[in-house]
Amino acid sequence: MEFDNRDYLVVNAFANESFGGNPAGIFPVAEGLSDWEMQKIARQLNLVETAFVFSSREPGVDRHLRYFTPLKELPVTGHPTIAAWTALCHEGLVDFNIKKDFRQRTAAGIQDIHLEHSGKRVIVTMKQPKARFLKFVEDRQLVATVFGLCVDDLVDYLPVQAIDTGLGHIVVPIKSFSALMKVKRNIEPLRQLCEDYEVYESQLFTSETEDSQLDIHTRNLSSRQGIEDPACGIGNGALGAYLAKHIYSGEKEFSFTAEQGQIVQMPSVINVRITKSTEDRLEIFIGGGGVVMAKGRMCF
Repeated sequence: MEFDNRDYLVVNAFANESFGGNPAGIFPVAEGLSDWEMQKIARQLNLVETAFVFSSREPGVDRHLRYFTPLKELPVTGHPTIAAWTALCHEGLVDFNIKKDFRQRTAAGIQDIHLEHSGKRVIVTMKQPKARFLKFVEDRQLVATVFGLCVDDLVDYLPVQAIDTGLGHIVVPIKSFSALMKVKRNIEPLRQLCEDYEVYESQLFTSETEDSQLDIHTRNLSSRQGIEDPACGIGNGALGAYLAKHIYSGEKEFSFTAEQGQIVQMPSVINVRITKSTEDRLEIFIGGGGVVMAKGRMCF
């Protein structure tokens, strides 16, 4: 019987040190894998997402990436993108001493990637798909109930809004760090809320942080079974779009650094930068480092 052997890495994205950040499985050379095999591999690894990297014959595009959860394929995701380019650098498959700017194609389109040195680390920055501002969630009592909160825990002068920067998130402003830590992931009510507003996940945030050097504390909650996501790049991109519209509407450019993952003991740091040419035309960039935690070979 002939077996296929594929090398893979587990990379913790948005991590400043080992055991922080959000793990992703990365297959840096995925040529020849079928859809069925990629889905089975993602289920076997059972991480939040696994990314498969293909070379590209398309002019101006350096790599083609596909992303799978244990249950299905997603069009684009943030932390596996950071992890994938970290893995490519680690394995010597790209040399960012020669070239720092790359382009990748995903099912959500083409995204620009920028690589930089920060000491011995690689910082990967990804340009997000164009933001789409979707419906407001007018029923604040419903929102509070879904997340196990009181209405008074929500910031009263900011809306709850669905925003799509590749996956779709309901962005929820929370008054305090303590209230954000009380949030519960009630899977079935959350699934219904996301379905009703045609998004995939929720991104909740507060301006109170554990680290006084950082700007925002955020949590990403989805209706998937399993661990809460320690860091969500696309969700923080949606948060950036939200802040551009509702807080920094008069600013042409701003940035913030978010902390996430403390509640699951996997602290993460996500850099977000927004530039704005018009009120609804935003360029959103998310970035961070990654730590290679494991290398292996899958035989099947």
